[in-house]
Amino acid sequence: MSTKLESREEKAVVARRTNCALCGGSLATAIELGGLPITDTYCREPVVNKLGGIDQKLLYCLSCGHGQAESLIAPDILYGSNYCFRTSASATARKGTEFFLSVLDKVAAGRTFNCILDLGCNDLFLLDRLKSRAKHRVGIDPVWTAREDERLDKSIQLFGRNFEDVDLGELPAKPDLIVCRHTLEHIFEPRAVVERLIAAGADDALYLFEVPGFDGLVERMRFDQVFHQHVQYFSLHSFLKLLDFAGGNYLAHQFNYHDWGAMAVAFDKNKGAAAPKVRLWTLREIQDRYALFREQMKSAGDILRAYAGQLLYGYGAAQMLPVLGYHMGTDFSELKAVLDDDVAKDGIGYWNLPVKVMPSARATDLAEATVLLTAIDNVQPIMTKLLAHRPRHIINPFNVI
Repeated sequence: MSTKLESREEKAVVARRTNCALCGGSLATAIELGGLPITDTYCREPVVNKLGGIDQKLLYCLSCGHGQAESLIAPDILYGSNYCFRTSASATARKGTEFFLSVLDKVAAGRTFNCILDLGCNDLFLLDRLKSRAKHRVGIDPVWTAREDERLDKSIQLFGRNFEDVDLGELPAKPDLIVCRHTLEHIFEPRAVVERLIAAGADDALYLFEVPGFDGLVERMRFDQVFHQHVQYFSLHSFLKLLDFAGGNYLAHQFNYHDWGAMAVAFDKNKGAAAPKVRLWTLREIQDRYALFREQMKSAGDILRAYAGQLLYGYGAAQMLPVLGYHMGTDFSELKAVLDDDVAKDGIGYWNLPVKVMPSARATDLAEATVLLTAIDNVQPIMTKLLAHRPRHIINPFNVI
């Protein structure tokens, strides 16, 4: 690797974690990920002078059970022009939103609100679903920077800024429902954000947060879900500690193991239900499961290479594909193409992988092919489709679905 490239990679790191983001305690290194690639690198034209992998570590607080990335990568690298995740365009995210709304219905059945605040509102999909439940709806997300007027629903007040740059006094009222879905894991100092939101809410405000669950990640040995964009890895134990520190009171929680092991937690400012006693992972348990994960990935890579030279497809043009390849020890050059049901992805590639995407409907030779599952979080629907076409072989990189 050249000195120039090393310099660019070092400059990509804008901060390093030295103490726990929640309790301030000391941190242990759980796993090391040297040269971990950037994800969400879709492109149609080759990228000139592209950035290589960046060293990363998953750190773990033995006191509160919170996982966190050591290095914070510059946002313009992680969320630049190539970043294209939108809730309404993702079937998995839409189903995840239904899960989130079902939890809201359980903790606030029939309740309507004066003002809903959505931190990390993305493409406004969730706020649109909540239209009938509030007089005012407010969204905050820097993806809307200089684009606020492009929203179709003008009844939503929108701030295309980072949360710390928003004057919450500009809201039409103190929010009495504050939602935050798959956003807190991207924030380098989450405790300060939660403290500010609790202070900003109405006295009777309900809070419903959802994050990818660290418990599910460890239980299912899904360490491919450790990547640069997620800097926080909340276990239920660490989230309850966060509420203790920030002044929130636990009400309820629920897991969705079919969407990143997601964990939804409801809380308020008042005396809630007694917080449950939950598991605190040991560092040894995490590292033992990571060792099992590495064995699975090595085996999957070896199996893929054993079929090299035959007709091979991947199925599912996942944003996380570069990280899956990293752990399997392949750049997927063995594949003829990665198939995907989204025709809008026809012909796109990844700037850090030498593979192109092809609409699945165009693959008329599946019966003669070996197919590698490449969108791991959509294994169940993909398997249903594949079994109807009866490919010669199907390779699933993971033992646990």
